[in-house]
Amino acid sequence: AKIVEVIAVAYMQAMDVGIVNGSGDKAMLGIVNDPRVTQTAYFTGTQLSDWTAWQKNFFGNLPLGYRNGEFIFPVSTVDKYLKTMADANNRPIYREATGLEVNDGDAANPNGVFYGRGISLVEPDVIADFDTASDGDVIGIFWDPREYAINENFGFTMRRYFDDETNEWVDKALVVVDGKVLNPKAFWIIKKGVAPG
Repeated sequence: AKIVEVIAVAYMQAMDVGIVNGSGDKAMLGIVNDPRVTQTAYFTGTQLSDWTAWQKNFFGNLPLGYRNGEFIFPVSTVDKYLKTMADANNRPIYREATGLEVNDGDAANPNGVFYGRGISLVEPDVIADFDTASDGDVIGIFWDPREYAINENFGFTMRRYFDDETNEWVDKALVVVDGKVLNPKAFWIIKKGVAPG
């Protein structure tokens, strides 16, 4: 039972990395590495915590036919910037302004909702958190998961063998997965900084 749990967690972590950052070279082609995904929104730290900037920089530019999507953010960016939206008297307004709700205390489903769209929370090795990102780095993604195709071949195979060098049993799981963006118009890259021009 434990090995199934460990394999499932490793598989999900690898899928996060592949969908977002896959190189496309004998691997999934990740969203940020697909040259066809060109729609980009830029945010400074102040703007990231300002609900009006979200309307002006992002939602105001989002075509009507592509508003049904989800966000991918590192949890630290959500905690430090989205959850700190406040009014002029420093009263929290993130719930009223954006409907932000995050289940970050739930290890089984640490996700939430932002502006009525789902949030998938990822570790900073998948998407850099705002504080460690450099200007121009990706700090979030808005996507329609139905527009990203995943092809799995053979399903999971398990192999067990004894390693004579280490004197240990080795359990190995293998699955072959490929993936790529179907419709680049359904994807937006959110970057740190100020929009060029």
